[in-house]
Amino acid sequence: FHPAADGQMGTVIQVYREWLICGDDEWLRRLWPKARQALEFAWKYWDTNRDGVMEGMQHNTYDIEFYGANTMVGSLYLAALRAAEEMARHLGEDGVADEYHRIFEHGSRFSDERLFNGEYYEQIVNPRAHEPWPAHLREMSAAYGKDDRFPSWPKWQFGKGCLSDQLLGQWYADMLGLGSLYRRANVLQTLQSIFRYNWRADLTDHFCSLRVYALNEEAGLLIASWPRGERPGYAFWFSDEVWCGIEYQVASHLIYQGLVEEGLAIVKGVRDRYTGERRNPWDEFECGHHYSRSLASYALLTALSGFSYSAPERRMGFAPRVSADDFRVFFSVASGWGTYAQRLDERGAVLSLAVARGSLELRELTAAIEVVGRVSARVGNRRVKAEAERTDEGVRVRFSEPVTIREGEALRVRLSE
Repeated sequence: FHPAADGQMGTVIQVYREWLICGDDEWLRRLWPKARQALEFAWKYWDTNRDGVMEGMQHNTYDIEFYGANTMVGSLYLAALRAAEEMARHLGEDGVADEYHRIFEHGSRFSDERLFNGEYYEQIVNPRAHEPWPAHLREMSAAYGKDDRFPSWPKWQFGKGCLSDQLLGQWYADMLGLGSLYRRANVLQTLQSIFRYNWRADLTDHFCSLRVYALNEEAGLLIASWPRGERPGYAFWFSDEVWCGIEYQVASHLIYQGLVEEGLAIVKGVRDRYTGERRNPWDEFECGHHYSRSLASYALLTALSGFSYSAPERRMGFAPRVSADDFRVFFSVASGWGTYAQRLDERGAVLSLAVARGSLELRELTAAIEVVGRVSARVGNRRVKAEAERTDEGVRVRFSEPVTIREGEALRVRLSE
């Protein structure tokens, strides 16, 4: 069967994510050859000219194949290239890392110049996208037939549509600190367009010919819309549905980009559908019951807290987007889990990390606050040497030696002008 382009690129990103969480270089070295193989498979059928653009036929989570360049799968490819670049550099393979970066930069430029329409990213449909593939896969795709509105197209494309998960890879890159895959202004404009065109505060007038996961006076985020017209005769079959997992992905991405009210509006829309009156509160179903895509909701915690972590660098950071003056949140990494809290007042700031299970070793703690000045730090009753410096994002507290916070202990940092 067709290999899934989105799933395969996502798995490369997940290797990077797990390494950031655990910092185990031996584990990374064991997996790295297979991660490279998974990424570079893209050069065989999806991106045969290695220009950072997947023009080839891409099987994906919608159970169909996208023909031609698009950012739903393409952003995952770019994020995978960036993640692989970081891993390659850490392992001393600078030549490999340079090649990944070159491909990434070209694909990023192409997407901004050719796919962005001023409001969001479109698909350039390539009717010949299946040709590089083996015969049995070409024939399987040909069985779908042609689109009646655009006879040169295969069925199930979205063309000029506004796809809700068109920035899936950028969402992942924001979570993992991989930076912008596209121009920042375009990313922000695209998220605003997704909310403007695909969010429905009331679905009474919305027609869905497939599965109905939200209806009538309920709110929901449509998977796709065609605000500029030119909807294909055979648009991909799930486009009119509402999926909780995509709603959570878009909501958390809106929050990451500072659009907190819009993000929380989508979250409220989901949760208002699952109060127990009509649907099970613990079963946000899509394709099936207890469907895993809804676990994208965990990204709400990382987005609202601005959580970042690198076990290799022994660095943890927070940038709360709500209640910053008095904030508390759960965190979890490979070595342990616990809570972070910060309190701000006219005298300064107090930051604390309490480990409930396991342990946590840090060289650096960052916070999106303006207080720098004098700094004092303790782990339990032990005084810790530290210094603070201002950064573009807030403050960075560096410890003179790595600090270990053991189970039941807390790191407490006081900052004052």
